Amino acid sequence: MHSASGQQKVLIIDDTLANIEILHRILQEEYEVYFAKAGADGIRIAKRELPDLILLDIMMPGMDGYQVCTILKADPETENIPVIFITAMGSDEDETKGLDCGAIDYLTKPISPPIVKSRVRNHLELKRSRDVMRALTLELAEKNRELEVLAREDGLTGLANRRHLDQVLDAEVKRAVRSGQELSLIMCDIDFFKKYNDRYGHLAGDKCLQAVGRLLRGSFRRAGDLAARYGGEEFVVVLPDTAVAQAERLAERLRLEVINLGLEHDCSGTGVVTMSMGVVGGVLSRELSPEWMIGEADRALYGSKEKGRNVVTVVGW
Repeated sequence: MHSASGQQKVLIIDDTLANIEILHRILQEEYEVYFAKAGADGIRIAKRELPDLILLDIMMPGMDGYQVCTILKADPETENIPVIFITAMGSDEDETKGLDCGAIDYLTKPISPPIVKSRVRNHLELKRSRDVMRALTLELAEKNRELEVLAREDGLTGLANRRHLDQVLDAEVKRAVRSGQELSLIMCDIDFFKKYNDRYGHLAGDKCLQAVGRLLRGSFRRAGDLAARYGGEEFVVVLPDTAVAQAERLAERLRLEVINLGLEHDCSGTGVVTMSMGVVGGVLSRELSPEWMIGEADRALYGSKEKGRNVVTVVGW
């Protein structure tokens, strides 16, 4: 994390003040430098400042560098901060132990200014590149989530779109066949919608569809229920684990709620926007396709239209 000055931050954790002073002189012109003389203080500063790099002494009283590094790497806030060990110990075993703790490099004492500058610069460049990649990855993940929503959602009404409806209905039919639970559908259609568009204009027609969409979203909130725009002025509601009699009651409630919206429609017999409903449902005792269920719901809806519209017709099996 860059400081207010735009410089990258380096934290030195060393119990020897002379070592801190040497490293500070080497790094102060290019970086904002913080320091701690004990492991616990270093951890606290690391969590507060989130430096871009930590230079960590191994041999310290109380909590040694290995313990400090292990704690930093176990904390989600600090796990991605690169750690370079600075030590007088140079054996392969010591280096392996440090790398196993999560350090990315070793600097041995006595400290060489050119080597310190070069190693710090290289690792900070790598850190900068990783930060950029991480930010891009997060941005891409967010964009993908947005695209997933767009792929499932009807842009005008905010309901599920036809593609998502097909996917959910296919899954629910298969689940109902396996479980023996009832599955019901409501198919509904705004009455005389072409005349509504001709009379009030397509902008008003869009607002009418949006109002119905809001009503459907608010009416079917149970987990598993899905309200979708089937196409044009037609909508479908998928009701898992719902008996056809209950689906009929829900459809009738929805029919009355549409009337209560009070959307003017002088080409309708009631003077307001109404909807015709077709309801199907039952236990799927054999492998029935989603297309078959949609076809039955459409047949029930057609029955409502034949009865004069603004009614609910039920087909069970």
